[in-house]
Amino acid sequence: MELGYIVSLIILGVSLIILIVMGFLAMKKMKPTLKNIEETQKVVEGHVEHFTNEAEAIQKKVDHIMARVEYTQNISEMKLQRFDDFQHYAESLSHSLQFLKEHGNEYSKGAAENTLNELRTDGPRLAKTFKLAFNKTMEKQKQRKRDKEFSDLPAVVNHQLVER
Repeated sequence: MELGYIVSLIILGVSLIILIVMGFLAMKKMKPTLKNIEETQKVVEGHVEHFTNEAEAIQKKVDHIMARVEYTQNISEMKLQRFDDFQHYAESLSHSLQFLKEHGNEYSKGAAENTLNELRTDGPRLAKTFKLAFNKTMEKQKQRKRDKEFSDLPAVVNHQLVER
């Protein structure tokens, strides 16, 4: 073998040994850094989990608030609808009162005329009916009084006096 070839193999061997030794030294120096990287990674994962849980809790609160907002909005829409209905009824009442104010005299005059006409036509008939009912009632009262006077007297049954 040639000397150049052997020298090159020796250089290659020495360089491999130096490379391996340098790799071990580098690993030795990098080992604490790798441990720190692992610890930092665990801390970061813990923080990510913590903030994820907080974000979920905040999201739940936001969802709850949004549900309450939607409920309140529905209630307010319903109350606004009722208020509009009430306003419509108030306007209708106002128009009715205005109409009654304008035409009230005519209606009261018509009602008075109708009542007067009914009294003229139905009055005598009602008076006759009332008089007849009064006379019948008086007759019944007189009859009861007579029956009571006679009920105090002893009765005669089969030609004998009997006490009541």
